[in-house]
Amino acid sequence: MKVLVLHNRYRRYGGEDAVAEAEMELLRANGVEVWHMDADNQVDGRVKLQGGLALALHSHWSKTSYERVRAVCREFRPDVAHVHNFWLRLTPAVHAACFDEGVPTVQTLHNFRLFCVNAQFQRNGHKCEDCLGGSPWLGVARRCYRGSFLASAAVARMISANRVRGTWTRHVSAFIALSQHSRKLFIAGGIPATRIHIKPNFVEDKGRGRTQPSASRRFIFVGRLSPEKGVHELLKGWARSGVADKADLIIAGDGPERHRLEAEAARLGIGSRISFLGHQPREAVSALLAEARAVVLPSLFHECFPRVLVEAMSAGRPIIASNVGALDELVSEDIGVQFPAHDAPPLGAAIRRFHDDAALVDRLGAGARAAYLARYTPACNYSMLMRIYDAARGRQANEAVA
Repeated sequence: MKVLVLHNRYRRYGGEDAVAEAEMELLRANGVEVWHMDADNQVDGRVKLQGGLALALHSHWSKTSYERVRAVCREFRPDVAHVHNFWLRLTPAVHAACFDEGVPTVQTLHNFRLFCVNAQFQRNGHKCEDCLGGSPWLGVARRCYRGSFLASAAVARMISANRVRGTWTRHVSAFIALSQHSRKLFIAGGIPATRIHIKPNFVEDKGRGRTQPSASRRFIFVGRLSPEKGVHELLKGWARSGVADKADLIIAGDGPERHRLEAEAARLGIGSRISFLGHQPREAVSALLAEARAVVLPSLFHECFPRVLVEAMSAGRPIIASNVGALDELVSEDIGVQFPAHDAPPLGAAIRRFHDDAALVDRLGAGARAAYLARYTPACNYSMLMRIYDAARGRQANEAVA
């Protein structure tokens, strides 16, 4: 089989980049021939304003990307094309290019970019679905993308133009949603339900941590330090837990909120055993997770499927998570506990419970490891991915006959 993978890399390496890389490695390991066509959104610093405006003007449809993808399809002759992130240099022109060359296309729905200007269905750190099933231009008035009217308008133009063009109903043979929760939102937004398949993220099995979770006094957060990730609530919960002088909180990640969070920890008087490590490479994150007592996911918005969740499960670490988005679906009572988002007291109580109850964290850690082996290994993921590719090819063949 030949697969053309298209992915627009983010300026700061993140979860979607890691997922795209992992899937390409998985395909190649199973004998699939992969052609990787990528792009990034970097702009030459000498002409940053001019280059940025050019990118924004063509972010709804790139003639360059369209012609380039058609040429690759003619040369490589892929059996299927798999698009991860298309924003903003590749654009949805890549879907049309594959369609015009008769190549069935699969789109992974890592976020809600098809409907929401900031792709997260959140505003000011709270869930927001005001544009779901409606016009995205409200997000322009609210400057939902990077706090910019013009940048938000560029995204809204992309959403509206491709809705009118029928990109998502005509040019995509199959969609991959990462959870049942996100699938329901995409259906509500107008994506045909019969084309949306569920395939979660996965990670390579590096083995369970060498020690039981109860052997550690470290709680860990991994992720971007931005308001919607809920780290402010984590700090408040940590202060309320009563364990701030007995346990360690490791915060691995970087982002616009870092300095404010460090100042908040100092203001709360809990900074002595909190470590802000900044961005960490994948191997370092794996090592941190393997030595943790528990992993905390305090998100305030619709997470589709944070990769750290399955990394924690692979390491056999229990999870404390807010009950929003896919987390409410994925963090079952046999692998962790949930608390209401935006609510520091129950988060603090959960941290205290995990600190005090060694048997509990070990039992939930074992449950997390068992869930990983049952559902989130590379072998499981490869089987699901092949079924989705077959479904996309079958749909394309049926439409060609019709």
